Amino acid sequence: MTAHTPKYRRYEAPERREMLVEAGLACLADGGVSGFTIDRICEAAGGASRGLITHHFGSKQQLLRACYTTAYDRMLGAAAPGGSAQTSLPQMIEALLSEDYTSQGTLRAWLAMWGEVANDPDLMQEHRRYYDHYLGRVVQAIREISDGRMLAISEESLATLFISMVDGLWLERCLDPERLSRADVQQACYDLLEAFLGPIRPQTG
Repeated sequence: MTAHTPKYRRYEAPERREMLVEAGLACLADGGVSGFTIDRICEAAGGASRGLITHHFGSKQQLLRACYTTAYDRMLGAAAPGGSAQTSLPQMIEALLSEDYTSQGTLRAWLAMWGEVANDPDLMQEHRRYYDHYLGRVVQAIREISDGRMLAISEESLATLFISMVDGLWLERCLDPERLSRADVQQACYDLLEAFLGPIRPQTG
């Protein structure tokens, strides 16, 4: 007698939510906002039913917000993975401009989500909350170095300048990786920060 094998697997709610978010991010990376359709998301989530999006998120727009916060959580986690004050800024430069964050798929996903920020007040609130958190992490890393070296600088202004520079370098590298190498963009970040903070790049050899 053969054991009966269920045709469909049942997923717990958190696992199913995660699958739908991953599917949404994959659709954004593949086709931008035009690829972020319920049918494509359900297919990418292993053939999930359309009603699951409503059940778990309320609407496709709420799923988009969940995709946005997930993407930002991952970016912030990479931006501040821990370590001492002297290594946190180099770790941010290493992570934020890594190959994982400069792919064409990542570019399409972020451009699609940023485009929706301008049209969705709730998504704008999420964007502001996460940007403030990101800015705060960079300010803290800069302040720990500037305080230790007794430097008279505006940490928040430098942090804002650094984030803006990273965004611009990230965009250019995603668009044309042959024009800017990873070493080029990392060196530009170090040159900016070291003009205000003194040496911070890791010593080699």
